[in-house]
Amino acid sequence: MATARKIVFFDLDGTLLRSHNGHVAFNQAILRTFGFPGDIRTVRPDGKTDPQILQEIFDLAGRDLGWGPADWGTFSGHLEACYERAISEGPTRVLALAGVPELVRELSGLPQVCLGVVTGNMEVTARLKLRAAGVGEHIGPGAFGSDSAERNDLPGIAMERWRRHLNLPVEPRHCVIVGDTPRDLEAARENGMKCLLVGTGRHPVEELATIAPDHLLSDFSDTRAAVDSLLRLFD
Repeated sequence: MATARKIVFFDLDGTLLRSHNGHVAFNQAILRTFGFPGDIRTVRPDGKTDPQILQEIFDLAGRDLGWGPADWGTFSGHLEACYERAISEGPTRVLALAGVPELVRELSGLPQVCLGVVTGNMEVTARLKLRAAGVGEHIGPGAFGSDSAERNDLPGIAMERWRRHLNLPVEPRHCVIVGDTPRDLEAARENGMKCLLVGTGRHPVEELATIAPDHLLSDFSDTRAAVDSLLRLFD
């Protein structure tokens, strides 16, 4: 671990995993925190941070979100409790996408490679989802929607956490972002990092090809091809 120089930052939803009926817990957390029956299904959350999603929900309803630092912690706590219950008792299921467990295991076994997260999810939700999908043990530090509402801030935050974690220099050239939306590519470009996009979310491969990521895969079903593609981006 101490000699690692190649860090892969994975997005979660649509990239590593998919939540079925995840809206239930999110909406319950909104109601508990703000006393307002907001519904995440009224917005398109792809590539956005949870704070951005909340803001859009409130804007569409013509309501003032008006939250401060204390509300972040309260919402995060409610979100964690609601997701834990929804996953353990139903109706929410979180499943790894095809090929993801094999890819994560293969990468985590390479001595020069570390795996982290760059996601718009609040950290408590991200960790719950990773565990539920069966890949959490392989994923280290990262950055989350609870760190900043601006997704482009997150790669830099994640990189700094890895610097401290490894006690070694970590530069943008040592990092690759893996995601499923144009926002993932934008965040990578803003931070001087390479980006691999995968067509497993709501943006089809044909659409993602038009924005010219550094590499593009339809899915992770071919583990060897996915690993080789990622490693080439560090060359």
